[in-house]
Parts: sequence; C-alpha cells; structure tokens
Amino acid sequence: MVNTVEDVASKKSLLWRFRQILISLYLLTLFIMLPVIGVWTNKEVHATANKELGLMVDMVKSLRTFIAEDVRPPLLEKQIFHPPAVSSTVATKKVSGHFLKVQPDYYIKVASDNPLNPDNLPQPLEEEILETFRKDRDLKDLIREGKIEGNNYLVSSRPSVSKDSCLKCHGTASTAPKEITDLYKAGTGYGYTSGQVVGVSVVGVPLQDVKSLVFQRSLVAFVVLTGLFSGIFILMDQLIQRFIIKPVTHISRLAREVSGGVLEQEIKSSRTDEIGELAKAVELMRRSLVSATNRLRKKKD
Repeated sequence: MVNTVEDVASKKSLLWRFRQILISLYLLTLFIMLPVIGVWTNKEVHATANKELGLMVDMVKSLRTFIAEDVRPPLLEKQIFHPPAVSSTVATKKVSGHFLKVQPDYYIKVASDNPLNPDNLPQPLEEEILETFRKDRDLKDLIREGKIEGNNYLVSSRPSVSKDSCLKCHGTASTAPKEITDLYKAGTGYGYTSGQVVGVSVVGVPLQDVKSLVFQRSLVAFVVLTGLFSGIFILMDQLIQRFIIKPVTHISRLAREVSGGVLEQEIKSSRTDEIGELAKAVELMRRSLVSATNRLRKKKD
C-alpha cells in the first residue's frame, strides 16, 4: 500500500510539473501578446487614418487652388461676385457639405475667428490650431489628434492667409461687393490685411477607438490562445501519461519487486530511448541479483 501511494504521488508530481510549465508558457505568451496587440493596433489605426488624411488634404487643397487660380480671376475681371465661385472658403464649404452627406464620419472646414459666415466660427480645437499658426508663421501644416464636436479625429490643418485678392470682399463692408453684403449680414468678416493669418483649413478623419479595438482583438487572441493551449495541454497530458508516466511506473513497480526478492520476472522493453535504457538497467540489476543469489545458494549447499 505504501508503494502504491508513493507511486501515485510521484506520478502526480511529474504531471504537475509538466502542467506548471505549460501553464507558465501560456501566461507568458499572453503577457507578451497583449502589449504587442496594443502597439500594433495603435500603429495600424494611425497608419490608416494618415493615409485617408493625406487624400482628404490633397482633395481640399486642389479644390481651393482650382477656385483661386482657374475660376476666381476671370470672374473678377468681369465683375462677377458669385461667392461659391470666387471664394475658395465658400466653395470648400459647399463641396464638403455634399461630401459629408455621403461620408458623415469625416470633417472638413475652413474656420475663422472673423468670418463672413458665422457657421465658420472655430471650434475650441480649431481656435488652438489657429493661434499656433499665428504664433509660428513658418509653420505650414500641422497634424494632431483632437476632439471636435465630441468625436475623435486625426486632424491636418493649414493656415488660411489673406491675399490682395481677398481684400475685395474682406477689406471693409463699404467696399465689399453688394452680393457679399446682401448674403452675409452678421457684420463680421471684414478688416483683413494682406499676409494675415485669418483662418485655418481643417480636415479630419475619424480615429477608431483604439482602446475598444485593442480590447476586441485581445479578447479574440485570448480565446484563440486559450483554445490552442487547452488542446495542447490535453494532448500532451495524454501523451506523457502514455509514453512516460505509465512505462516509468511499470518499471518502478518491477524494480521494487526485485528489491523485495521477486527475481523471476524478466523486465523487457522494445524502446530505444531513455525509458528503454532504464528498463535495460533494471534488467541488468535483476540478472546480477539472480547470479549473486545463485552463487550464495551453491556455497551453502
């Protein structure tokens, strides 16, 4: 009975050590994997946002250049003051309005703290960006994260600098075209000077909630790793019991019988690994004991 208990205790100890190693490996994999998922997800979100942002910025820049260089000059020569055609700000607002109807997650605006149209007054983030450009006139563009109207965006912004052609509408109310004063009656948007930073062009692409995305991906990784390690755990547990625990237990039992004087049963093993070598060693011990016992008997006789 003592031998049986010791045998079971030894068997449990070996299995428990193996299980400890596998569980430790599982926990170590999770410990490494989860931070990696966080870093990778954050980079992926920003890379995707940056790519989209570049396309959006180029689109808005191209639109404003088209108005300033191709549309406005011939219209002004003919004394035509149709705001959506001669003002790149108005044109951007009109085009972005149509764009945002089909792509509402994005953000496009030319904001000013002294606009003709009060709708163009800046949000808090835009005020910060506007002041940044005014303090650093060498700064040509700025990319940063921020919240606008409660949504998280990756924002690209460029300063809107007034030119001589802008003063036609933004100089004074008395000299502004009638089409402008009739359309915009807020009394703001005048007093510009050439070279002044009067606003900021802002383009924003939505940033996915990185924490939420990391949690989702981490949960998937946790489920996959747990399932994988569970399968490995069960498979390895069965293999170890079959190919290591049971053979060692059998050899151990036979060795104890030999030590108790039972020398008739030959210990056989067809294995060529360490278990086979152990069986051969015990068998050699048994044969030695048999030889020694036989010699002692002959001497007594």
